[in-house]
Amino acid sequence: MPLPAKRLAFLLLAAFVSTGPAAVASAQIAIPRSPNAVRAYFTPRSGANTVLVVWSGAQVETDSVWTGYRVRRTIKGISPTPLELIGEYRARDRVTGACLASAVPCDLSQFHFYGRGLFFKGFRNNLAGGQYIIDYPPGAPVDSCDSCRVFVDQGNLGGFTSRYAVTSIDTLHLTANDFTESPVDSSEIVTVQPSDPPESNLERVGVVPNPFRASAEWDPAPGQNRVHFIHLPAGSTVRIFTSNAELVRVLTQNPNANPGGVTGDLEWDLKNSDGRKVVSGIYIYQVESPQGHHTKGHFVVIR
Repeated sequence: MPLPAKRLAFLLLAAFVSTGPAAVASAQIAIPRSPNAVRAYFTPRSGANTVLVVWSGAQVETDSVWTGYRVRRTIKGISPTPLELIGEYRARDRVTGACLASAVPCDLSQFHFYGRGLFFKGFRNNLAGGQYIIDYPPGAPVDSCDSCRVFVDQGNLGGFTSRYAVTSIDTLHLTANDFTESPVDSSEIVTVQPSDPPESNLERVGVVPNPFRASAEWDPAPGQNRVHFIHLPAGSTVRIFTSNAELVRVLTQNPNANPGGVTGDLEWDLKNSDGRKVVSGIYIYQVESPQGHHTKGHFVVIR
């Protein structure tokens, strides 16, 4: 028996309400995929406070819902919120490749970017002095990459650990009054600590902060204190003494300790050779280069 018109209308309305317009909308809006092979680098040519974030866009840019990227960053001890937005690129923005050896856009006439941040499509001239500037693709660096994407972060801080994530966005559809954005892929979050490269001599060796007062903003966690010896020659030996000439600790600088690039920094956790925290006082450091050259200085610890 056919249903009365009013009954049929009620059933149709009930079916719509049970699924809800939000469910219908969410089923229609696909979430874009995040890019892969994300890496972060600092280089002598870009400066200690400049980081190059590089990733592969070959797969996600073929998706119909992909219309751009976002770059997010956390500077430990500085960023007010985790993975805050620092860069946004829309597919309609016009960019050129990054010429890495000269640290400039490859074709200035083609660089016309209205987005947020500094983005490039691909890179060239990755070789300088017979060595690769960045190790990209990971483990098999190339001199150029047309499918790569590059974001230049010039607002970083030398010596501070930073974490980066890259997401894809759909600028045509909104989710919670914002562009639809891919979730952050935890396996693609990269960590880097920008620093200056090793020095060839001992003229600029120093300790920061000096004096050290209870904590430093780059400390990994409360109670995990750090001072940084900076501008060291690669492989230098650092000996730390009390003001009474008692040896506290011997450290060796590792230029490859930072995955983002060759570093001339060395961290000290303010502990002696027995693993106990040192007390307040004046400390003497002596630096010996692999060539046998020496320099010394002092710094203050205030607990």
